[in-house]
Amino acid sequence: MFQEPRAEVATSATFPLPSYGQEIVRHILLGDQRAVEAAINQLASLRYCERMEWSTPVPVQPNTPSFEEFLRAVAATGRSGGYISLMTRRRGVSQTNRR
Repeated sequence: MFQEPRAEVATSATFPLPSYGQEIVRHILLGDQRAVEAAINQLASLRYCERMEWSTPVPVQPNTPSFEEFLRAVAATGRSGGYISLMTRRRGVSQTNRR
């Protein structure tokens, strides 16, 4: 049923692929739920991103260890709580264009 590969048959040609790195930027929106949603909609209307690229806004929990320092900085503004939404953008960068 299956045939053994023959030595004279070339499997696949190899060719060099361009070497690309990726630059990553993470956007964080933090604020009142309606304000966060409005900012997401505005960025989408400006064609900066798609609305679906953002995480669903969720309430900020004050005791989340991974955001402890971040929340301290937010508390320094005099406001606490609110909603947070995240988006990560990646773009390919040619090795010749990198610094």
